[in-house]
Amino acid sequence: MSSGGRFNFDDGGSYCGGWEDGKAHGHGICTGPKGQGEYSGSWSHGFEVLGVYTWPSGNTYQGTWAQGKRHGIGMESKGKWVYKGEWTHGFKGRYGVRECTGNGAKYEGTWSNGLQDGYGTETYSDGGRCCIDTFTAGAGGGVGVRSSERGPWFWAGVWEFATC
Repeated sequence: MSSGGRFNFDDGGSYCGGWEDGKAHGHGICTGPKGQGEYSGSWSHGFEVLGVYTWPSGNTYQGTWAQGKRHGIGMESKGKWVYKGEWTHGFKGRYGVRECTGNGAKYEGTWSNGLQDGYGTETYSDGGRCCIDTFTAGAGGGVGVRSSERGPWFWAGVWEFATC
């Protein structure tokens, strides 16, 4: 049977929204301990499905969830950095774009377990680009090309798992 209401947790958090079989279901808002952090969105049998989570720091995630973890398509805003792309079991995964809103620095490519992993392109704040063949666990390596917007030069070579 579906119903709605408010539940106050012992740690100071609360849930207000739809219920089914004693679990959050439908639309609802849940705050964390002492009212810090908030998830607002859809729930299914006690788990987040689609919504926005805001951490006490002001960082946000907007997107899909599975079994209490970010999973599917979503956008994370963390300080000056914004990531738009796929999530796998709580981590940036498969394909996504991470960009700095302050200076235009950007990485576009594949991810695994929250790190740059596979093929990708980095764009630096000076407008230069570094096209690296492969990334492993967040570090670039392999054949790459580095160019600059400030001058007519480029560098091509092999990186040994370091930032170019």
